[in-house]
Amino acid sequence: MSVTKELFLTLPDGTPVHRYTLEKDGVSLSVLDRGSTLQRVAVPGPEGEPVEVLLNYTDPAAYLSCPDYLGAFVGRVANRIAKGHFTLDGKEYQLACNNGENHLHGGVDGFNSRVFRLVRAEDDLLELALTSPDGDQGYPGELELTVRWKLLEDGFSLEWEATSDKATPAAFTCHAYWNLAGKDAGPEAMEDHRLRLFADHYTPVGETLIPTGELAAVEGTPFDFTAPHAIGERIGQDCPQLSIAGGYDHNFALDAAPGPDGLRPLAEVTSPATGITMTVETTLPGVQFYSGNFMQGHAKRSGFCLEPQTFPDAVNQPAFGQDVILRPGQVRRDAIRWRFSL
Repeated sequence: MSVTKELFLTLPDGTPVHRYTLEKDGVSLSVLDRGSTLQRVAVPGPEGEPVEVLLNYTDPAAYLSCPDYLGAFVGRVANRIAKGHFTLDGKEYQLACNNGENHLHGGVDGFNSRVFRLVRAEDDLLELALTSPDGDQGYPGELELTVRWKLLEDGFSLEWEATSDKATPAAFTCHAYWNLAGKDAGPEAMEDHRLRLFADHYTPVGETLIPTGELAAVEGTPFDFTAPHAIGERIGQDCPQLSIAGGYDHNFALDAAPGPDGLRPLAEVTSPATGITMTVETTLPGVQFYSGNFMQGHAKRSGFCLEPQTFPDAVNQPAFGQDVILRPGQVRRDAIRWRFSL
């Protein structure tokens, strides 16, 4: 087990961005302190060789704009908030809108562009922290956030906890793009991946990708991944929801009960090219499955995302039954675990 630290790039204002690399039992991951960004993941391939399975940029400077949120930890609220507007305790709030008329992944200057503080880096653990000030992107309250990346024998985990001195929406995720055939294997290899989602329902969206409020059954639709299907198998079908999003870019409601550790099964996905299987678990109630339809730094559909999350626009849609409001005295804790096998 080891942790290494290196200078990755320097921001225009002179702030250094560091990359921390953790290695154990053939699994290697690198995390940037800017955005607590997952920058590289390598796992053993069929011949024992390291296979990089996480999409990344070859030029460090590309992370300055990072339009695809490649590997970033996003917040203060992941996914979309309709028109950047919500009402909390009788007061209206207007957030920065950066996705047409909507607020996406924390706004114009979200957590993905912040340099986190190092708390500790030792053995198989990296801990980073961030303070988001009151009024940040329009959100109320000073929010304190700690994230922990931890290597496991067959993968790694991400845990976070947050507190705030005022009531505020708070809902985070990791926006990693995967291709288990290899990070440069391309769209065809990505679409060949066989995906199983532990979800019987999904949330259809309107033209701006805000959920309509419906919780629809996946049975009999291209959204049924309750048994494994190739990602590309039905992506071109004549389906209004696929047409709106240019493919898959939808929230799925996870059905499995949490285990003793609080984690529930989210997905199993396998690349036929390498035989590598990734299993994902989370404490969160949903997952955004995104098939990379609008990638700017890579070819369309070069990778896929499985973003554990609370439901999009939940702050405006109480029928979803998800409390995204973090209040003083509360601690918001969640986790994701990724495991790899052959």
